[in-house]
Amino acid sequence: MAGSDSWRTLVDGGGSEGIVLAVDFDTTGRPEARFSDLVANLPGGLTVWETVPPEAGTPATRSGAGFLDHWSARLEAERPQVRALLGFCAGSVYASALADRISAWQDSEPLLLIFDPEISVAQTLMWQYHKVVGFMSSVISAEDVATARAAGQEVHDRTPAIGALKDGLVALIREIGEPAFSKVGLDEVRREELFSVFESFLCYLAAASEIDPLDRWRDAVAFSSASPLSGLRAMRASGVAGERLAVARELEIDVEHGAMLSHKGLADAVAEILEGSHRG
Repeated sequence: MAGSDSWRTLVDGGGSEGIVLAVDFDTTGRPEARFSDLVANLPGGLTVWETVPPEAGTPATRSGAGFLDHWSARLEAERPQVRALLGFCAGSVYASALADRISAWQDSEPLLLIFDPEISVAQTLMWQYHKVVGFMSSVISAEDVATARAAGQEVHDRTPAIGALKDGLVALIREIGEPAFSKVGLDEVRREELFSVFESFLCYLAAASEIDPLDRWRDAVAFSSASPLSGLRAMRASGVAGERLAVARELEIDVEHGAMLSHKGLADAVAEILEGSHRG
């Protein structure tokens, strides 16, 4: 069984037919459906592990290679047979790199399934910053929300490099959030938890920008939600990756991005693909 410092077991089917690895940034209170929702709709017998991100502020969070080393260490030590890798959003980038690493010691290449995949750019971090500011609108005034949004844009304009932008947005959220959360009675421990989650997630996104997944994605099965601002739809509309953006097969699921991993039809399609690869 995978160690809890880098992987959590979503379901343990014994692993006799290999394991499935799911790459995502999961956290308490997350509004989007998660891989545990997908697994709940899959047939029994599968063993699925999901990534646990490195602790905020540790060396592993400073680079894409650091995240990959964090997750790869247990895999390289145990060498489980990996049937497939699943990646959600930016997790699709890390899943592609993990597939490369696993292929170095495994005879058969693992299948790669990606769900609304995205490549991290500066605007990805800005989107997450604005989401958090929107969350804080319940505890700060409309004027303060507008000021926070303007301050975030100023950080973006001053520090377009994604690493520096990440550091600036993390500092800004703390500057805005400390007095706001203190005012509504949130204790120091809980405030720090919230800030640490935001910092960890921005580190996860920023580090993913260092990895080029596009060659590996050419062999992937991609699932696209109906949301125009998510996944391959958004990347095509914005021109991100240009002509290099391609997948082996794309399946469109008629569901919004936030609910796609809980969609029964998506789970049925995933189960069919996994079963087909096993028979093959």
